[in-house]
Amino acid sequence: MFNLLRTFMAVYETRSFSLAAEQLFSSQPTVSHHIYQLEHELNVSLFERNKRSATIPTAAADILYEFSSNMLADWDKTKQAMQNTTATASVELNIGISQSVAVVLFPDLARGLKAAFPFLEFNVAVLNSLQVVKQMEARRLDLGFIEQPLTLKGATRTTLCADQLVVAGWPTGTWLTREEGSGMRYYTTAYLQEAGITPDHLMTVNNNSMLRALVQNKVGQALLSDRIVPQEVPQQTIGAKFRRHFYLLQNPDAHWPHKQAMLDTIQRLANKVD
Repeated sequence: MFNLLRTFMAVYETRSFSLAAEQLFSSQPTVSHHIYQLEHELNVSLFERNKRSATIPTAAADILYEFSSNMLADWDKTKQAMQNTTATASVELNIGISQSVAVVLFPDLARGLKAAFPFLEFNVAVLNSLQVVKQMEARRLDLGFIEQPLTLKGATRTTLCADQLVVAGWPTGTWLTREEGSGMRYYTTAYLQEAGITPDHLMTVNNNSMLRALVQNKVGQALLSDRIVPQEVPQQTIGAKFRRHFYLLQNPDAHWPHKQAMLDTIQRLANKVD
């Protein structure tokens, strides 16, 4: 029955038996036979042909098309759900992470998640916090990890581990920071304003590795996580106000196998890093 309905939908959408056959990689006689079987089963006429060989759906076909679309979609979901009950079924997630999360938190999360869920496959995009939110808004990501306390309508934000920022580097008059939209730019701007500092020069770079390397090479000062400051670089504590948190964004309406178990594992692994 499902094959008959798929054939019917192809004819209905293309308004052509021959085009439907091409779309289904089948032959026109097979398509015609499927439509005949369906009409015989339902005891209705589904298509009319005029003298110019146009294929015109009947009122019965309009009703059947809506039913078929819903039925086949439900059947595909049912098959997917049944396949996901097996231990070997793979689960693929698209994950966006900010650059600070990429350095400080995600390596431990990735290792722990793969150990707990060996069938998990994930695609990871390293972005800034604002870009992660925008990708979540566009529904291109299943999960987002950010360090800036941004909100996303319709998404759940979970607070993960804390991360202390410090001033690292030598006071050359140059301050190093990340691009607009990044969590590090957000905190650097807040710190400079609070401390009343007007840098002689503000240098913007677009990744944390470069930021750390420039600090290490005595180009200037920057806010860095105290976890990644090179040992030989001087650092200055700036207090609990700049003890930021990492956050997990997820769409509560999105579902995948073992979702809650994975979210619980992420929370547990993040607590270990704290």
